[in-house]
Amino acid sequence: MVKPEWKALWPKLEDDAFRESSEKTESYNCIAFAAGDTLRWWEPCVIPPTQHGIYWPQGATPDNTLDAWAEAFATCGLVPCEDGLLEEGLVKVAIYADEEDIPQHAARQLADGRWVSMLGDLEDIEHTTLDALAEGEYGRVRLYLQRPRRPEDP
Repeated sequence: MVKPEWKALWPKLEDDAFRESSEKTESYNCIAFAAGDTLRWWEPCVIPPTQHGIYWPQGATPDNTLDAWAEAFATCGLVPCEDGLLEEGLVKVAIYADEEDIPQHAARQLADGRWVSMLGDLEDIEHTTLDALAEGEYGRVRLYLQRPRRPEDP
């Protein structure tokens, strides 16, 4: 069941067979979670952050654009790809952006084809489709990335 406060943010989530997979946390956000980092909050800061735990990969442009997010994910071995279809041996990440192409969210594909998302500073969820979070708070998927799956990947 979709929490009432989520319905306005992600109206399509109610039609998805999703499940909460973690407790609420402010330790990491969706960008970090999609990159596999649950120790830091990734934020594209132009000025070095003063808040403990804020991180942006060195070498990635500190900007909130699709290109900058792609550069940040490239530091984890993720490169652009065609789509979010399940491919054996690959981890995929989908980046959602609004109508102005400003990135809003990132989701990571699990080995069974489901997707996992950190909802801001709320809970992590597993959802069956990318469409479950589309057209609401996050816009729609504008970029797909992939890398070889590692033994530690879920």
